[in-house]
This record gives sequence, C-alpha cells and structure tokens, in this order.
Amino acid sequence: MSQAIDIYFLLTPDVHLLDLAGPCQTFHEAQSRGLNIALHFISPNAVIKSHEGLTLAEISPLPDHIADNAMIIVSGSNYHEAIYSDPISQQCIDWLSAITRPSHTIMGVCTGAFLLGMAGLLEKRACTTHHQRTTELATRFPNATIIPNRIYVQDQHIYTSAGVTAGIDLALALIQHTAGAQFSMEIARELVVYRRRMANDPQMSALVNYRNHIQPLIHDVQDYLQAQLTEKLSLTELSAKFRVSTRHLQREFKQATGLTLRDYLVELRLEMAKSYLDKGYTIEASAYQAGFPQAKALRLAWKKKYQTLPR
Repeated sequence: MSQAIDIYFLLTPDVHLLDLAGPCQTFHEAQSRGLNIALHFISPNAVIKSHEGLTLAEISPLPDHIADNAMIIVSGSNYHEAIYSDPISQQCIDWLSAITRPSHTIMGVCTGAFLLGMAGLLEKRACTTHHQRTTELATRFPNATIIPNRIYVQDQHIYTSAGVTAGIDLALALIQHTAGAQFSMEIARELVVYRRRMANDPQMSALVNYRNHIQPLIHDVQDYLQAQLTEKLSLTELSAKFRVSTRHLQREFKQATGLTLRDYLVELRLEMAKSYLDKGYTIEASAYQAGFPQAKALRLAWKKKYQTLPR
C-alpha cells in the first residue's frame, strides 16, 4: 500500500469557514472513498475563532517536519489592510516559509494567497484570489503575476483559487491529478457540483480547463452546448436562446474560455469522438455520435489538432 498523503490545513485567526470547509469536505469525501490521504488541522494556537463566530478547538501544533509528498492548504481569512499581521499569523508565515519545498503542494484559498505572498511563495509566480481583492494582491506583491477572473491558477507546485466555493473546484482538480478524472467526477457528484465539471464530460481534461472562469452566462452556454452536442447549432439561435447579441456572446465566450464558440464546439466533439473510437466504434459512427456532420469533418478536425488521422 502506498504511503498516505498528508494534507495540512493551516489555520489563522478570522478564517472563513467555507474556505476551510469546502476543500476539507472535498478531500474527506475522497478519503472515505479510498484515497490514501490523512487530514491534519494545524496552527500555533490550539483554539482559533473563525470570522463567522464559530470557535475551532483541539488544533494540532505546527509540525517540525512534513513529508515530501505533503500538501499544505491555507484557508482564507477575512480581508483587511492588516491581514495576517497578528502574532499567530506571523508564526504561520515564518513556519510556511521555512518548511516549504518544491516537492510540497501548496494551496491558497481566496485571501490565503496573501499569506503565501507574505511567506515569499508568490515571487515571480502566477496566482489569483477573490475577484474583489486582485488589485490589492497585485499592489502588495508586485513581483507576482495576478490573473483575475479565474477559478484557480497553478504555477508549478503553488496553487491559488478565487473566493469561497472555488476552493472546492481546486480541491477537485488536485484529486483528479492524484486519482484520475473518473474518481474526481464521482466526488463532484457527491458534492452536487455541476457547473465546472459536468457529469457527462467524456474525459474532463480539456473540458475542465475551459471551465476555469467565473462567467455565469458562459457556463450556461457551455452546459447547453454539451447537452445539445449532436444537434445542428447556429450562433443566431444560440444568441436568441440566451437573449444576448451574437457579437456580445462571441466576445464574452472568447474572453472567458480563450476559444471561439466554433473552436470550443469542435473541442467538445473531438473529445466525444475520441471516447467512441476508444470503445471500438468506427470513424463514421464516432463522427455521428459526436455531432460531426460527416466522417470527413471529424478527420479534418482531428488532423488539425493532432497532426494525424483517427484510427
């Protein structure tokens, strides 16, 4: 049996409960389904009061050593100009700065990114935080590259997420990296998380990447495209359904996903076609099941993406 992965939740005063509970519940569900992980809650103080008023007790002290494959999660605290300047947070910053190695996975949820920055972990790294605090993060850490409007950002072993529920999305992404897409999808279903990882995504790899934004309209459009994949879809009809102009829809979709609507639809269909090909379907049948008008269209899209032809 492989060694358990230790996951440490580093708690500071005024911690937001959902920033803690979201990832915690996600990893606990994975643990209950057999993922070999161990959850720890650590702080210089055995008692920490949350911003919402609930007091957390029997918290373990900061460990002197953690294994190479360990994960450290910094849950966000209530933001103010002097955030993390209290003595307990300062001890957490010093500990994190001293103990962190490239072999560790570090996750900052919401304003937890500020603590990572104060520990020197955002230097020349891409990162994000709650959408209302990206300007403050950029001002505070000018050598970091702040990426707004993202659910989460990875830069090597450092992960940062947007506010509150985005911590769940990041935890699911890390579970996917460890245990695979199917396992992560089962956890998402258990948590009733639909928007950013659909239950019928064929593989989830590229599809999750294109869901890494916080635009409700575009998530709704992506849901619809996924459900209507085999239908003939026109931009005019799509715009009418969502009551926006075609120009607005095209612009917002490209800004949120980095792809045009047409290219995104091709990506969806390629993923679907690949899943059918992997099951032994013919090219013609796979093209039909994935919504391509004919096998030739599948071959052309496949060659453009993979520089080869489907088999």
